[in-house]
Amino acid sequence: MTPRTVLVPVDPRILSSYGPGGTATSIPRAQLRPLRDLAGGRATPDTAAALLALHEAVTAVGGDLRVTDLYRSVDTQRDARAKYDRWVAAGKPSPGTAAFDPKTMKNAYVAIPGRSWHNAARAIDVHIDALRFPGVAADRQLDRLWDIATPLGWRPIIKAPTEGVSESWHFEYMGPWARVAARRTTEEAAIAAAQDIANGELPGEGLRLQGGLHRAGYDVGEIDGIVGQRTLSALAAAGYRGSTDLATRTAFVDALPTPTSYRWPAVT
Repeated sequence: MTPRTVLVPVDPRILSSYGPGGTATSIPRAQLRPLRDLAGGRATPDTAAALLALHEAVTAVGGDLRVTDLYRSVDTQRDARAKYDRWVAAGKPSPGTAAFDPKTMKNAYVAIPGRSWHNAARAIDVHIDALRFPGVAADRQLDRLWDIATPLGWRPIIKAPTEGVSESWHFEYMGPWARVAARRTTEEAAIAAAQDIANGELPGEGLRLQGGLHRAGYDVGEIDGIVGQRTLSALAAAGYRGSTDLATRTAFVDALPTPTSYRWPAVT
């Protein structure tokens, strides 16, 4: 299935959190690897632009933005989920204890493959300890990031900027899929957004069809991949009069404009 949106490398000024010695906060910026040089250093064009805006805003007030994770392939997500499941099956042992194996376990939530905003290339994980906004208390660094990130469209997934809470580092840029999250659920919107860039990794053209209809303003109910009467009615309301071929229907929906100010980037 041809992707609707093609990923682009992020700006070279965006740094990862990786350098000599892993992800230690003490690694000098000059030794950090650019995020675009890593396997996950790609994003949708609008997310890449939003990330650059975030980088510039953080830098302007003296902060240090380091990104530990952005795009994940479905295979990478599957491996991470397996480590999370092993940790849960083991009773969620604490890191540093004999029961916790860092090579085979992950002690932070990992979404099911195809249901993560990382799979949609629309989520970042930030190295919170490295932010170091000048004049800001250590326990208020995340608050400062929220103040900067949320007006730029970056959505945190925890309810309050509480440092040390699991997933406090995770921010999502939904772009045109925000309306799908508002109408349905965040997870269903992530499914649709991941399908938007899928190139064979994710089965389910019905999911892409339904997500695209929601994005364009047509309510088809649950995004479950089942092309039932509600989906067909939405297609008709959108003006589709073609064949019953799913690929043809999906191509039609892909071309529908979104009823927001968002404009799809040209695919070159």
